[in-house]
Amino acid sequence: MSITSLVRHYVAFAALASSFVCSPHIAHTQQFSAPVTLIHSISVPGIEGDFDFLAVDVKRNHLFVAAEEHHSIEVFEASTGKHLQSVPGVKTPHTLAYVADKDELFVADGGDSSCIVLSGSDFHQIDRIPLIDGSVTGKTDSPDVGYYDVKRRILFLGNGGKSANLSYSEIAEISVDTHKIVGRIRVEANNVEAMAVDEDHDRMYVNLRDQKKIGVIDLKMMKVIDTWTTPDLNLNTALTYDAANQRVFVVGRKPGIFYAFDSTTGKVVEQNPGVNIADGMIWDPQMKRIYIAGSQGLSIFHQDNKDHYTKLTDLPTNGGKTGLYIPELKQLYIMHPKTSIDDAGLLIYRVNP
Repeated sequence: MSITSLVRHYVAFAALASSFVCSPHIAHTQQFSAPVTLIHSISVPGIEGDFDFLAVDVKRNHLFVAAEEHHSIEVFEASTGKHLQSVPGVKTPHTLAYVADKDELFVADGGDSSCIVLSGSDFHQIDRIPLIDGSVTGKTDSPDVGYYDVKRRILFLGNGGKSANLSYSEIAEISVDTHKIVGRIRVEANNVEAMAVDEDHDRMYVNLRDQKKIGVIDLKMMKVIDTWTTPDLNLNTALTYDAANQRVFVVGRKPGIFYAFDSTTGKVVEQNPGVNIADGMIWDPQMKRIYIAGSQGLSIFHQDNKDHYTKLTDLPTNGGKTGLYIPELKQLYIMHPKTSIDDAGLLIYRVNP
């Protein structure tokens, strides 16, 4: 699909959305307007393969994108989407975490079985933190998904598992101050995916994709204390957490289903069809919206109350399945791969009230 075609499809979807009648659960409005507007579509020729996670350096106005098959970190101007440079020196980047006060970019490099630490100013390598060797299978997913806990100053990274030909995985706790592994949490699953931390209760929620379960980890005891599931859950990959309402949001694949779990009981309070093959999900507590990016598009849900969720729209993203929301700019970013008819590209949406 060409960029022009993508915009045409977007307009068609937006027009359809404008006729949408809101759920009775939404008390604050009777007339729906498009939740996002596509404002920039930046072509990035010469980059092939899939993309993974994104991060931002707000001060420098830099957006970072992990180009896992191009073996690089792509750097854009966050406000406009202008492509600034391609940073080499990584093998298979996955999770990115920029630590502003250290001016360091942490990169989960599955191809190198390590966490690479780069300078935020010139991107030279500062450190390398070895993790479980995943080279035995060539899957380049040890490490892969992670979560930066700002309060604890810990970067949690899933590693081991099937990429290392192991029946279990570990979640490494890396201090962003010392660059040392300060803890390891063993998880009896070989495919650990997205995770989120409940600061109030010292718990982590993590997708155990091979088991079709969500794991509950006590971060004081550093072990799994419970698991949840539901009958239709499959290939659960994306996950995020609403701390105010104690709701864990999970998205499965084949079929694409959005689930809201009550974290106090582990039970599903609502589920709705959503985009398929989702890799990324963003919870915006100010707008009460959930953005789900998948290879088949972008699904946007509104939280009407803690137990009810209305789909606002589905939009095409040309195969982009990871994204990032920057509240300071009120912009949503989706990176899509090259296809047979189009270059790789960055889509930037303005988030509308």
